[in-house]
Amino acid sequence: MSLTSTALLILAVCSAVAAPAATYVLWNRARGPRPVRAAARLGLIGLCQATMLLLVGLLVNNHYSLYASWSDLLGQDGGGPVAVRQATDAATDLNHPVTSSTDSRGRFGFGGHGQGSHSTPPSTPRTGNAGNTAKPAWVSGNHGTLIAAFRGPHSGIGGNSGDVHVWLPPQYHDPAYANTRFPVVMLFPGYPGSPTGWFSVLNGGQILGQMAARQQATPFVLVAVNVNQHGENLNCSNIPGGPQMATYVAEDVRTMIEANFRVSDQRTGWGLMGFSDGGLCAGKLLMQYPQYFRSAAQLAGDSTPDGDQVVRAGAAFVERNSTLWLLKHHHPSANQPVSLLASVSDQDTDSLPVAFQLQAAAPDIVSVSEHAHGAHNPAVWRSWLPEMYTWLSRHLDKASG
Repeated sequence: MSLTSTALLILAVCSAVAAPAATYVLWNRARGPRPVRAAARLGLIGLCQATMLLLVGLLVNNHYSLYASWSDLLGQDGGGPVAVRQATDAATDLNHPVTSSTDSRGRFGFGGHGQGSHSTPPSTPRTGNAGNTAKPAWVSGNHGTLIAAFRGPHSGIGGNSGDVHVWLPPQYHDPAYANTRFPVVMLFPGYPGSPTGWFSVLNGGQILGQMAARQQATPFVLVAVNVNQHGENLNCSNIPGGPQMATYVAEDVRTMIEANFRVSDQRTGWGLMGFSDGGLCAGKLLMQYPQYFRSAAQLAGDSTPDGDQVVRAGAAFVERNSTLWLLKHHHPSANQPVSLLASVSDQDTDSLPVAFQLQAAAPDIVSVSEHAHGAHNPAVWRSWLPEMYTWLSRHLDKASG
């Protein structure tokens, strides 16, 4: 019986009704010594609770599409993509291994589609950092991250503990890379969610570290941003008369990271990635700020914002902050090409059609990776990360200096 089948749901409803009825009928019919009767009655109470929890769990799972099958629930799914539908101008196969080369100093570089980072020496001020010399107080977090509160000088957002989480690849501290600038991937959680999920539940840093050590991916600097300030879903948008979350991410956080770490100062060295609502952030910010970002990957991403403040701003505002609308009406110029990968499961009935709508709107920009198993949950997205890092490694600059 399928996890999401109507038959299982009906069985759970019947069980949730039958268990209290059976408890009522059998309560005074228990036989034996007092301890035996007490145990029997406790068992009846436990049965009532178990059937109710089963029903609630099924209802929640069916509503949010968290798990699509029993094997998905048990963590046994995670196969490769069923099909990869490349953007029409895609130059490389998504599944082709990332090539590496060794420079004259014996350091490995990881190939990408960018035009080179053209990095300046560490002591030279870089374009874009003027007026943003913020030096947050970084503290060590779990999973090898650095965490800081950061209030954006342009947006006025932030200033709370855990605003920005940074993961540095092992190569960052290697003396051989002392003059190297690293490409960056900004990470966005879903809603509700926090940046820590990228490094705890999804193991984003650990997976990338292992891939980079095997020369299967670029050693990116990962920057996870709290885009759900004060528990509100702003969909990474600049709310009229309200929070300016798009500005916070694309301008404030980006330039602060450039000022604090040895990272690329070129758009071709900056990428975006998010899951669920965070996927919407990645897609829309790529299209709204092509001058800052080259590529984005979304895992089961949404395309239309639905946060309360966004919706209150009106239908036209919602539409213009939709990735689908932006792909149709806000095509980047030829000298600022962008690329977007939408990774979805064929069992996720919400994000699957979204991915193909995005590709139909801009087939020269959007590639779709369709997976055979999994629904809308972190265990599935974690299994997709190697594919995401491989793709981003091909579409962003390599680490260079």
